[in-house]
Amino acid sequence: MIAIDVGYSHTKAVSLDQRVLIPSVVAPHRELPLSELSRNGSGHVVEIRKLNGDTKNGDTKKYFVGELALREGQGATFTLDREKHRHPNHDILVLAAARLLEAREGATLVVGLPVAYYRLQKEELRKQLEALHAKVSVDDGPLARVSFGKVVVYPQGAGALLTASDLPENSLICLVDVGYKTTDYVLAKVAGGMVGPEGGGSVEYGVFQMYEAVAAAFGSATGAPLDMNVAAAVAAKGRVTFRGRELDLTAAVKAARVNTARAIADRVLAALGQKGDFVEKFYLAGGGAVALPELTEMFPVAEVLPDPQWANAEGFLRVVTGTLKSA
Repeated sequence: MIAIDVGYSHTKAVSLDQRVLIPSVVAPHRELPLSELSRNGSGHVVEIRKLNGDTKNGDTKKYFVGELALREGQGATFTLDREKHRHPNHDILVLAAARLLEAREGATLVVGLPVAYYRLQKEELRKQLEALHAKVSVDDGPLARVSFGKVVVYPQGAGALLTASDLPENSLICLVDVGYKTTDYVLAKVAGGMVGPEGGGSVEYGVFQMYEAVAAAFGSATGAPLDMNVAAAVAAKGRVTFRGRELDLTAAVKAARVNTARAIADRVLAALGQKGDFVEKFYLAGGGAVALPELTEMFPVAEVLPDPQWANAEGFLRVVTGTLKSA
């Protein structure tokens, strides 16, 4: 049994005893002139031989995945599509993550969808993944069959909520899952030791908007464009060396963080309406809960879940196992 959270920024995958984190970026494979130096222990070369009729027997395709695609890939791609499971990268990332977790053929897989897309896309995604059958090799390892005997699709945010502990009894709570492109919110009622859904949704605003603001500030200061992956690094440090000169963007980064956090909080609270006034506690999850620490000040009585980036994947796993892997 495994759980995979294919995010717009990173793919998080867990089993009962392993974790895998991969930037959600794929590039066509090419021979590297200094392959030993270029690999540098990060990223993966993934070889896939599909067995569902899409690829002839014996015909394989190779890709750079994750850090290696970012660093060495030509034509590296990631997607911000609403139907991201329809993008070719989706299945490549799922197969790579499953192989890295050493999932057995016919494994049970739990995946998630943004709350806003869940009802319309869950059956399509389930059927797509249950039909996926391939031989997969990672980093020149042996080809092994990867397929999924059962696929469970769960709403994002609801998965993360399963990792929250010490929930206030007889109260209304709200899980806010801040992602790269979207922010999901799940409203739930706690009563008699049970958690019952009271509604939820998604707002199309996330960490990406902060990176866009940082890139715009960099462009204003230098006249040069800034790749979103570099913008993420600049946002983390506040400074960057450009053409031999250190550029201090600390103030711009802080403003971008505050403005993005405020925009997310405003949109979620507006969507909750009057119900938001009666929420006893907000729980924050997702990579955005770390990237945007100001969020805790913008929701009343907010708490960041432990290990927030992994909360959905760990919650998905709990759906089928009833347990959480120890951190």
